[in-house]
Amino acid sequence: MSSDEEPNVFPVIPDRHDIPCPLCQRKTILHSKKRRRFRHGHAWNVGVLWIELDVPRQRCTSCDLTFVYDYGLGLVSTSTEVFRKGIAKRCHGRTISDVAREYSLPYTTVERWFYQYASVETMERATHVLVDEFATRKGHHYATIVLDAKSGQLLSIVPGRDVAAISAALQGVSGDVRSVVSDFAPAMAKAINHVFPEAEHVLDRFHLVQFVTDALRRRRRF
Repeated sequence: MSSDEEPNVFPVIPDRHDIPCPLCQRKTILHSKKRRRFRHGHAWNVGVLWIELDVPRQRCTSCDLTFVYDYGLGLVSTSTEVFRKGIAKRCHGRTISDVAREYSLPYTTVERWFYQYASVETMERATHVLVDEFATRKGHHYATIVLDAKSGQLLSIVPGRDVAAISAALQGVSGDVRSVVSDFAPAMAKAINHVFPEAEHVLDRFHLVQFVTDALRRRRRF
């Protein structure tokens, strides 16, 4: 239970048990331990929920390996895996900056968690999808993203923007896909035709209007 002074901090006392070595699976001994806090959840009108526990550093008596035991919670820095996946899930249908501001987290941290967990946690069946590329580092690294055209739900993220990356992103979508919306890039058309040959390829209106406007502007100048 939490205390009155810190209602969002919950002390945890793990059960005593032998911790095997991750290499040789033999018995280990306690080398040291440190009391630490980790973000584990969120509650309205309370904020971030923290768990506080002793994190042991174990030493193997056989292979002399030392390691930190995380109780299967995926402890990294000051958060558990449950918390990181929850933040990634809250980015669906919202901007990363909004989520980072709401939970008082650095933008780059939320962005990293989103790219790490979103494509794994949101595999859903869809019939109409959108595919596009975006820069993870402008001018250096790109990725391909697939969204549900109706709900805006993220379905797949794959590093890269060539035909192989686009095909891999589309193959990560399950369901009877009937239409795929993309820009005018030849790589998009080739990947869509390869993965979903029966689906209707729709060119997005934004680029269509942009190209028509540019053509009219050039015509007027001529």
